[in-house]
Amino acid sequence: MEAIYHGVLHALGQQQPPAVKAIHIARNNLDANPSAKFGAVELTDGTIGLTYTKLGDALDQLQDASRYQHYCQQPITELAKLYLSNEPWQQVLGSGALNALSQWLLQQQEFQYPDAVDTLELLKIEAGDRVGMVGYFPPLVKTLTEQGTPVTVIELKPELAREDGPLKVTMDPSELQHCQKILITGTTVINHTLSSLLPHCRQAAQVALIGPSVGLLPQVLFDLGLTAIGGRVILDGPRFLERWQQGEKWKGAAQRYSLAQR
Repeated sequence: MEAIYHGVLHALGQQQPPAVKAIHIARNNLDANPSAKFGAVELTDGTIGLTYTKLGDALDQLQDASRYQHYCQQPITELAKLYLSNEPWQQVLGSGALNALSQWLLQQQEFQYPDAVDTLELLKIEAGDRVGMVGYFPPLVKTLTEQGTPVTVIELKPELAREDGPLKVTMDPSELQHCQKILITGTTVINHTLSSLLPHCRQAAQVALIGPSVGLLPQVLFDLGLTAIGGRVILDGPRFLERWQQGEKWKGAAQRYSLAQR
């Protein structure tokens, strides 16, 4: 996903962003803490970029703080270079850095995030549509299948493949070519699989990327062919970090947003 990395760095140009203040990775009660699957890159001005940590063995590797603590007080662009790596833990940190850098750039533009709309509304689902999903979204699958809308889910685990009424779970991403509306998890940006999925989405009328780890510059994502995005922006860094550390919900500290390509 070099296009994402270079897109964000191109937008930065000659501007001098803040340095890395801290890298926040969960360390306690990793199985019981719902926040453990997310990490954060904090800049010296308080800007925060989120990332998803349960990618392969990334969270286990990141328990060794010596892997990344030396990036603190360094330019955020140095940490962002890790995104180009093939190692999951480095992709996780690099993605968080690109998100933090994107959030800082948007703040310089005084960008105003609109509140999130319902995910199904974001996809603009119509009668006769087949909905494709990369990543399993249980509440949405339940809603769609109960109303008779056919759903295709792309899954990595062969034991989960099945066909059950309007639901089809498969490992074959080419099945997305039969879908008119497609929903993709934001983790595909982190693990670099988004680029291999998008060619199968060219015929779809709507292709949305969603998840808390979606925090990149919107135009960089739209330039890839996505039509809509939904993510999180941290509004109150100290409150977010306190709630994240306690495994509490982020209400009041973060805003869910969604944007559609115009």
